[in-house]
Amino acid sequence: MAASLLLLLLLGVFCIFLLYAVIKKARLTNKRNLPFISINLLLILLLLSVTGTKQLKNDIATIIYRSLPKKPAAVYSLLFHQPPEGCVHFIHFKDQLIPKIDCCVWMDVKVCPGELSRICKQKNYTATTVCSRDAAIFLKPFEERPVWWTPQILGDSFVRMHIKFNQNNEQTLFFGKDSSQVFICDQAL
Repeated sequence: MAASLLLLLLLGVFCIFLLYAVIKKARLTNKRNLPFISINLLLILLLLSVTGTKQLKNDIATIIYRSLPKKPAAVYSLLFHQPPEGCVHFIHFKDQLIPKIDCCVWMDVKVCPGELSRICKQKNYTATTVCSRDAAIFLKPFEERPVWWTPQILGDSFVRMHIKFNQNNEQTLFFGKDSSQVFICDQAL
């Protein structure tokens, strides 16, 4: 911050000097003016490199931080807000590390029945009952799913809760009649 202010001050002084030289029609190559111009240009270049380097480091740090894998609990809290203590156990988790390339957040979680009721009430999901015999049909939109993401193991029939937020964002939950295991797919392109 201080370097940026100093850079602005030096640029201002240099511009005022150049304006003065133009108005007075002074020669910029005058022996008296040359050291002032050289030192000012050097300081401006030095400060530009320092402030530019700091900004570059900040940008790189931000990119690295955003590309680090997130913890399942943090992603779950972003999707459904903070669950009650001890109500969610993560079996499998795959994060969407690079949006537009990785299609979805995938989760296989064990939840208490109260937690499932809580997350189902948060959004205006459309509920349908699905027969596991029709797995090829209902899993078609989830072709990029991990091998462990298998809602068809939930029983002969189970519930599919789906909401489409817009053209690129939707969320689907699959859970069985006992409401303890939930397969979650959150697509955000």
